[in-house]
Amino acid sequence: NFPPKMFDGAALLDFGTGTGEHSLFYLLNGASCTFVEMNELACQRADELFRSRAPESSKYQLVNESIFDFSSGGTYDIVTSLGVIHHTADKKRAFDIKCKHLKRGGFLVLGIGNAAGQFQRNLQRAIIYNFAKSEEEIVALAEALFSEHLDRAEKYGRRSRKAILYDSYVNPQIDAPSVAELLDWFTENGLTMYSSWPPVTPPVLGDSADRKPVQHVDYPNLMSLPEIVYLTHFDNDSAHLLDLDDKTKPLIAPLGELVGLLNNVTPDLDIEFDRAIEMIDTLHATDVEIAPYASYVDRLMKILGEAKAIIEILRNGDLDDLRKCIGNTTELFRCTSGLGMSYYIGYKPR
Repeated sequence: NFPPKMFDGAALLDFGTGTGEHSLFYLLNGASCTFVEMNELACQRADELFRSRAPESSKYQLVNESIFDFSSGGTYDIVTSLGVIHHTADKKRAFDIKCKHLKRGGFLVLGIGNAAGQFQRNLQRAIIYNFAKSEEEIVALAEALFSEHLDRAEKYGRRSRKAILYDSYVNPQIDAPSVAELLDWFTENGLTMYSSWPPVTPPVLGDSADRKPVQHVDYPNLMSLPEIVYLTHFDNDSAHLLDLDDKTKPLIAPLGELVGLLNNVTPDLDIEFDRAIEMIDTLHATDVEIAPYASYVDRLMKILGEAKAIIEILRNGDLDDLRKCIGNTTELFRCTSGLGMSYYIGYKPR
């Protein structure tokens, strides 16, 4: 929900630019950018990309440093990092550094893993590291045990298989925070939540728009409820939503008719009270449980049971038994294997 026009004329600082394919977006939408990337080869490739695609080469500079070494005398309208700080040695310090460079009235954009969403992937890493010690062994074992996950990630993730293997398994550091941790970071740095994806706003809000907005930091447990979904995420959202849509239809249709009977009430309107009572009786008799988390909780218990079986085998260190156990799982390591990334935008009030 961040309008692209907000980049036009903005001074932007981007940490972890990589080879620049995503960061090019900021230049194309009019920002003046400082790109910080610790990998020299990645900087060279990003520079080539920006020179060939960016409207003005004078509107950016590339700094070959880590987030912990970068220094600047000024502050920026927008500070970004996508998929970066959970790979650093100190994710909290990296977040604080981002906030230090953000001016008042500015926006912080953060793409980061979630601890619950990464649970299945970290269990995969624990399995691999238990048996593989070299980079080559890690890649080979990941292919042998988790090819289904890799196939799907390659198909939908818009990355090469090699990039997925190295980012998910060879990379030595994936230290993702929880939603509650992130809310604490926002508070400590004086940020308010502008938006997130997936949303963490509870679906029970009904205050008028002129009320003071709900402060996410006041409800850390409620805002953490979506982590059940992150950990158990299995299929595309559309599949789950279609099933939920079918389940709610018996309730929503008569509710809509009842509301319609009492809509636009005027002095000369003959209200069908008998029909209204009939609709209320229909609603009372409707056996519908709107519990969007019920199926996720059920899957959570299955995943934890299958994870326990794998951990018990890991203690004995038998790879053949482990391979069989993984092959027999129905929820764990299947389809999306949890949510890989979450995105947040924070605002620093003036």
